[in-house]
Amino acid sequence: MSNVIATDAQDLEIDSGIIELYEIEIGEVPAGESAGTNTLYFHPGKDLDNGTADNDLIFDGNTYIALPIFMEGIEKSAEGAMARPKLTFANVESIIKNNSIFKTQMDDGTWNSEIDGIEVSTNNFVIEDLIGARVTRRKTLEKYTGDGVSGYEFGKELFVIDRISNKSSIFIEVELASPMDLGGVRLPRRQVIGKYCPWVYQFGQTDSNKSACTWKTHEQFEESVSGGTNTSLSFYFTGQDEPLVLASYLADPETAFWVGEYHPNRAYIVGEFVKGRNGVATEEDLFWRCEKALPLVNSNNQVPPSETKIQWQIVRTYTVYSASTAYTVDASDPRKNSYVQHANTIWRAVRASTGITPGTNESAWTRGDACGKLLKSCKIRYQGMPILNGVSVPSPVYDSNIPLPFGAFPGTRKFR
Repeated sequence: MSNVIATDAQDLEIDSGIIELYEIEIGEVPAGESAGTNTLYFHPGKDLDNGTADNDLIFDGNTYIALPIFMEGIEKSAEGAMARPKLTFANVESIIKNNSIFKTQMDDGTWNSEIDGIEVSTNNFVIEDLIGARVTRRKTLEKYTGDGVSGYEFGKELFVIDRISNKSSIFIEVELASPMDLGGVRLPRRQVIGKYCPWVYQFGQTDSNKSACTWKTHEQFEESVSGGTNTSLSFYFTGQDEPLVLASYLADPETAFWVGEYHPNRAYIVGEFVKGRNGVATEEDLFWRCEKALPLVNSNNQVPPSETKIQWQIVRTYTVYSASTAYTVDASDPRKNSYVQHANTIWRAVRASTGITPGTNESAWTRGDACGKLLKSCKIRYQGMPILNGVSVPSPVYDSNIPLPFGAFPGTRKFR
């Protein structure tokens, strides 16, 4: 509540009538539409002197349509159960489906909403769509309504439509609940977890209300190159936070980052990739990335690649899917199964197969690009950088200036 309207309320005589305004948010705003386009605006009375020539009211830049509406049972108490007011208004289902300003707004695209991914229209709207809708009750003085007038108001009251208690062809009565008084809702809504992120991986791209993870399925980075064109780069990682790299990048001839077979009699710098461990047959098909510089002292003191050594990070490789290629699995370690790229997604083979398209058979393929849910999982993605400009190979060096949407609370973990 602003100081201006608080001063008005404390006067011995208020020089303007109190106006009630109601807003009902139905469903969600469709992607690409402006915020607030899923909201219906009502007021129960007429504008006598400050607004337009009709019965509508203009307040805070929004037009509130005159509609018979009444709220009762508004009580505030520090004890007992929360009040559950009842809101009675004209049957908007009949109004929307017949000639009205609401129907016009729905038909011309001024008003947009969707419920469970289905667009709400004048043809499919039913009164049950109001269940779960948020109702905002606003109060102001009549002198603060009108086009171009500063929208001072008293404190807002927020409710949620919990159920439809009565319905007829003339009116509808709904029972309201406080947003803090809904059955089945856990408070706080987010559970405080110290180590593991609760966000659904990549779901923030489609529903930011349910997940803050906006990591895209591909082309997460865009680089400007000479000539004014941009290059899109894609980074992928396994559920164990192992980089997934296109196999052709880690093949001869050697490059600035690919240096071939590992040899104990040479030095390695951060970001160099090697294959296998020299003389160890069981490791000959594995790839590694140097995480910490390894200067050569002598061959006996060199640190060979291993998952237990912080100097090395194991790397998985993938190829572009081909229906004619036979894909294999490893009986001892499923992480060594074949990885392929198909439809901008990395897939890992679950069983040996040929000609089974990834994404069409869960018994043959599963998602290979997954999140480990750790702080490291977030860091290697959002703060990651390419090993070279224009190359979709992640570097072990990160940009720590980029914020992370990590959903856990590391500060709550217990430390000895």
